[in-house]
Parts: sequence; structure tokens; C-alpha cells
Amino acid sequence: MASAPAAKANAAFVDEDYDLALALYKQAIDASPNDSSLYSQRAQTHIKLENYLEAAEDAGKAIELDPKTGRHHHRKGVALFNLEEYESAKSAFETGQALYGKNSTFKTWIRKCAAEMDDEAEEFHTCTHEPAKPTSTNGFSSSAVPPSTSQAASTSTAPSVLHGSPSGDEPSMPPPVDPNQPKYRHQWFQTQSVVEVAVLAKNMTKERVDIHIDQQHLRVVIKDAEGQQEYELDVELYGQVDPAASKHELLKSKTEIRLRKSDAIKWPTLEKSSQKADAYAKAPTAVPTPPVQQSKPAYPSSFNKKTVDWDKLESEIKKDEKDEKLEGDAALQKLFKDIYGGADEDTRRAMNKSFQESNGTVLSTNWKDIGKKKTECTPPTGMEAKKYGKE
Repeated sequence: MASAPAAKANAAFVDEDYDLALALYKQAIDASPNDSSLYSQRAQTHIKLENYLEAAEDAGKAIELDPKTGRHHHRKGVALFNLEEYESAKSAFETGQALYGKNSTFKTWIRKCAAEMDDEAEEFHTCTHEPAKPTSTNGFSSSAVPPSTSQAASTSTAPSVLHGSPSGDEPSMPPPVDPNQPKYRHQWFQTQSVVEVAVLAKNMTKERVDIHIDQQHLRVVIKDAEGQQEYELDVELYGQVDPAASKHELLKSKTEIRLRKSDAIKWPTLEKSSQKADAYAKAPTAVPTPPVQQSKPAYPSSFNKKTVDWDKLESEIKKDEKDEKLEGDAALQKLFKDIYGGADEDTRRAMNKSFQESNGTVLSTNWKDIGKKKTECTPPTGMEAKKYGKE
């Protein structure tokens, strides 16, 4: 039987009061820290609030406690997808699909991840290999001739520059590669308690990657196949971390490092010495305005010349979730949510009142009956109701 905080949290979730649900799930988790379903349901609440990093963390904890429940992997996948961690999300959905068998919801999400990965790969290819385009009719880029150049200087240098191309139609050469440009790039995310750093290097092995984590320092070294260093990330961290509680993982598309913060504060930047951190320290009360997100229902991929219709995919996912045959608690929660979603105000009041007053043992839709009296706790046959903390 669910604890009183858990039952109230579930009721708040059904009532779409997600902030209250988070507070109640915290109480329930404090009382039952090894209950995977509580972490999983709190992850779903975070997803509703678009707290995707916290959702991924809670779903990961649920998986640690119960790796054989596909619902936990599904919620982790949804959180990672919204963090644009498409390969990790795809891996989570594939694990969930293996546990649930033939489930169209997982298949739809896997297709969606694959489409995003294809677009990401093509975008990277275009950005790194597209030659520079000339910006004037004589073949020069805008930076080739300074604005202050006189007419005499222009005529004296033109023959040597345009030798062999009198018409000026020869395309400009791509800019030279910067030898100081790192071979791999990195990105980072954070919650109040965790900083996650990802080095986007594919198919790494333990022999090629060295990671050292100190209290306020992170160093990542990647070697090539011959053992020569080809990349280094050496960072003095903005805040202190707990090396013993931190960990890393080698994935197909990246090396992921999870740093556990010593203090639950938000870092304005990853590196302590950056100008951004200094500016933040001088004006700690400044709150940036979040950018307005514009929906993109469909866009073409230059790689495969096809259009991905996200509205269609979303409708497929909703249909799959509606038709999905769930079992156990998941089926029961879906039934309650469907009843509550289509109910009138009196029915909702009856459901909330009966569920909360009975500590989750009674769920009634009859307000005329429930509204007249307190709903008593009615445990299942063979069980006995006891007050918390008493024998």
C-alpha cells in the first residue's frame, strides 16, 4: 500500500499540481529511499515541468534500483531526448523495448532519435566541410581587401592576385585549418547537485581515455591509436566537487563525466577563471531572459532530402500511448488519469477527497456520498491499517 505522502503526491500529479507533487514525492522518497517507483514518478513530474536534467537523474536512480522495469527507461529516454542527447536517449528506448517486447511507443521514439541523429550528423558535415563562399564578383572574400585600400594599391596588387584568372570568376579557396583548433568539442549541463560534462568523441576505449577528477579540477586526455595525445580538456572548475561520488562513462558518441557538487548552488559557467564567471560574481542578481522557443513542425534534411513531420510523429506517439497495453501500477495509473481527465468537477472532487482521506485505499466518483462524510481507510482483505510510526 502506498504511503500517505506518495498517495497525496499521486493525487497532486493527477490534479496537474506538479510543484506540490514534487514536494510530496520528496517526502515519500525520504521515507522510502529504495522505492524505484517514487523516483520514476518524480521523473515524470519533472518532465511535465520541463526539468529534463532532473528527470534524467531521477529516472537513472530508478533504473539503478530496478533495471527491469521498462517504464523507467522510457522516462529516461524522454528526458535525454529533450536535452538533445539523442544517442543516449535511443539507447534508453532500445533497452525499454527489449524489456517490453513489441511496443510501438518505443519504436516511434527510436525512429525519432534516429532522425535527429541523421540531421545532427549532416549539420556537422556541412559546417566543417562547406567551402567559403565569395562575397564579391571578382573572387575576393570580404576580408581579402581592407576597406582603406586606395585605388593605386588596388591596381598594383591586382595582377599578382588574379594571375591566371583574368575574368575574376575563380572561386576563393577555403580558409586554412587552425592547427590550434581542438579535435573534439565538449558541452556541459547542470542541476543543483550535479554537473555533467560530455566530450563528443566517438567510439572511445578505456585505453585511449584518461580522466582525473580533483576537488576543483577536471582533466580529460584522449590518445590516438598509437598512444599519442590528440586532445586535452584541462579545467579549473567554478565550484568544488566530490571526486569519490563522481563518475564517468564511455558511450558510442561521447565520453560522459558526472561531477557531484559539494554545494548545491548553480554555476554560471564551467570554468572558474572565465570572464563570464567574473561578470556573474559582480552582478549575481541579474536573471537572463530565456529565449523564445519557436516550434519547427517539419524541416528538410540536406543529407537524405526528406522532410520529417514532427506533428505526425507526435500524433503517432499519443496514439501509441493511448493504445498501449500497460500492466500493474502503470495500467492502474492510466485508468485513473483517463477517468479524471474526462470527469466533471464533482467527480474530480470526489476522487481527490476519497483518495486522500483514505490514504489511497478508496477511490470514489460519487460526490453526493463522499461529500457528506469522511472517507475511512479501507485496507485490502487480509491487511490491517496502522498509523505511521506506531505498532
